[in-house]
Amino acid sequence: MSNNRANEKRSVLPLYNSCLAPLHHELGQYIRKEEAAFGASRRAPDTLMGHLERVAAHAVRLALKEGVDPLLAELAGLFHDAGKFHGGKYHEDNKPEEEYSIEVLREMGLKGGLNPAILDQAAVAIARLYRDDPEPTPLGKVLFDADNLDKIGLPGIALYFIKSGLRGQGLSADMIIGLTVELTYARYAARGLFTRTARTIAEQRSADTIRFIHEFLDALRENGIFDARIERIRVCDLELEVIMPASCPCGAAMGLKSWVEKGTKCTEIHIEMTCETCPSRHKIRFCRPRLMV
Repeated sequence: MSNNRANEKRSVLPLYNSCLAPLHHELGQYIRKEEAAFGASRRAPDTLMGHLERVAAHAVRLALKEGVDPLLAELAGLFHDAGKFHGGKYHEDNKPEEEYSIEVLREMGLKGGLNPAILDQAAVAIARLYRDDPEPTPLGKVLFDADNLDKIGLPGIALYFIKSGLRGQGLSADMIIGLTVELTYARYAARGLFTRTARTIAEQRSADTIRFIHEFLDALRENGIFDARIERIRVCDLELEVIMPASCPCGAAMGLKSWVEKGTKCTEIHIEMTCETCPSRHKIRFCRPRLMV
């Protein structure tokens, strides 16, 4: 089977707007090539393109409920992360990946005959996706909510484990501790979304995430795989549940500190766990949830 045919078979989510089909196909080839180059893989991976397709589908669903043009929503969803692995690299300069995404959008969109005004509206929504900017456009709100809906609930947890496996992580301490980020986003999911439709969906999905993670940690402890404890801390105006080892493998206690920094595209929360007697250390860094309500 040719690579082109294989790529066509990987696209399982149907488009709402059939006029975007040629762009969808071209984008899929481009994304898989860039992601394969980043991972030095001979096979064209489907991880990022699958995310783009799901976000586009979420965006259309929200747009139809929130009075936003579904064509714009689907277009912005498909291209919002198109620059994530620009040149086969990932976050190796200070240029936000959204700027690279907009470059891909404009190049493919103009070549595909899309109206420049449509591309401009999608570009504005993508550019402001995670910046601490004033109120986004209605399209920007739909895109932000769609992107975040793909990361919460049981499907979001499944993606977390898939990504961990692709990075070569098994049930390691770092992978388990990293669930702190999933807990944080789940806790504030509904309060961090713009649209009423997305908040309603997020309330149920976040409850599923929190319940699963706590039950998962209990199972790891009961089976002697990993003994984790939950440390509740406050970072600015947020209450966090930090997953950390009950003790260091050397037997000593683990210290915990947290702080915030201004990152390239968002305010970042940093959490560090350090053994009191040996060099063992764990670090987490993620974008601070933005609270809308």
